[in-house]
Amino acid sequence: MYPPSYAATGNMTASERRLRADEDTSLPDLGRALLRFYLDFAALLLPLALIAALAAAIYVHMKPIYEAKGLLFTPKLTLDEWRHLSPLLPDPRLVTATLQTLGVVAGDGSDAMPAANRLRRILESQAFWDRSLQYRSALRRDDLRDAPASDPRMSTTLGIEVSIRSPSREDAAQTMNAIALHVRQTLFWSMLDTFLDDKQATSASRKAELKVTLTKLAFSMAQTETRITGMRRLLEAYPDLRGVGGSTIVSPENGGGRYLSPAAQLVALESTLLDQQTQVQTAQRELEILGSYERFLSHAAARPDDIRSGSRLADWLDGKRGEFFTAATGPEIQTDQEIAFAIAEARARADRIVFNAAPAIGLRPIATRSPLPVAVTAFFASLILFSLLLAIYRVVRRLDRPANEPWFASRDPLFAWLPSRLRGGLFRYERRY
Repeated sequence: MYPPSYAATGNMTASERRLRADEDTSLPDLGRALLRFYLDFAALLLPLALIAALAAAIYVHMKPIYEAKGLLFTPKLTLDEWRHLSPLLPDPRLVTATLQTLGVVAGDGSDAMPAANRLRRILESQAFWDRSLQYRSALRRDDLRDAPASDPRMSTTLGIEVSIRSPSREDAAQTMNAIALHVRQTLFWSMLDTFLDDKQATSASRKAELKVTLTKLAFSMAQTETRITGMRRLLEAYPDLRGVGGSTIVSPENGGGRYLSPAAQLVALESTLLDQQTQVQTAQRELEILGSYERFLSHAAARPDDIRSGSRLADWLDGKRGEFFTAATGPEIQTDQEIAFAIAEARARADRIVFNAAPAIGLRPIATRSPLPVAVTAFFASLILFSLLLAIYRVVRRLDRPANEPWFASRDPLFAWLPSRLRGGLFRYERRY
């Protein structure tokens, strides 16, 4: 009788015996098999890997990528403002306005230059802005440790760090200029748009609040005037009280506590009345200013849809201001001045958004687009890939054949279409498998 293991082996098929033998292969045997494999098929694998490496090198040489970096100076831009501004950057209407300012897009929105489509695709991508622009706060970690109460959201910025990749140095420079202009125009437009929206949104609520304030002040003034009248009657009835000191009158209530004399109270009440009258005048003045804002916003309500540029919005708003406040008087003069100041402030902040220094553009393509490193990487990657595919194919073909029948790559249908002389050259070192 044979041992159980021998009997089990004897019942195996040829394919199972080969698999069992492969499982029992040691590491040195595996190394020798790998070396023999490459010696047998080097003439086939190396040319394929070289062709793949050459193709990759030619491709990256024809399509290089250059990296450009720069620091965009954005004075007084807080983190909260940047978070409000950044979602506006990929807005297609704002992008179109920027491209029109650059001159690469015509007034009707059609492309006037070949670079228009590339710039539009870049600037309208939210992923591009998230990846390429980084807010740099002026608040450092040491500052947070020394002053824990510091709020990073309210700190100013060192600038916006811009890092892009472009197919050429000229395109990189053009893209950096487009980014600076787009951020500038978007901030300009956002400040003016926010100013108009805030004035329109707060006008109604502020007017209602001021009316309540005026009602309260009117009641307080009536009470103050009543007390003044009472004090005057008291002084007329008791003339001797005029010469009494400021706090010598004794009240019969609360155990005889002291209080101001009628003459001193009269002065204090009249002073309070003057202060209340000033508050009423201030509230009425603010109401008149809000009214002039409402009338102006009604005059400038029909904002054209194509005004998505800070410069255009400022020019349009300036024109409307000139039309409405031609003969301004009283509160309208202040309203006119406030609108003019908002335009001037937004323009001044936008004009200061520039690169501190010329963006640094790489003289050579990035490493992943340099022909030599890419060719070397492609060579080894393709060599490993083709080796794996050939090894898998060889194993499959061996399993399909009888145990005593060797497999020759030169006779396999996969390579049968090659000329016989070429097959002889490729597989001249082939061994039996």
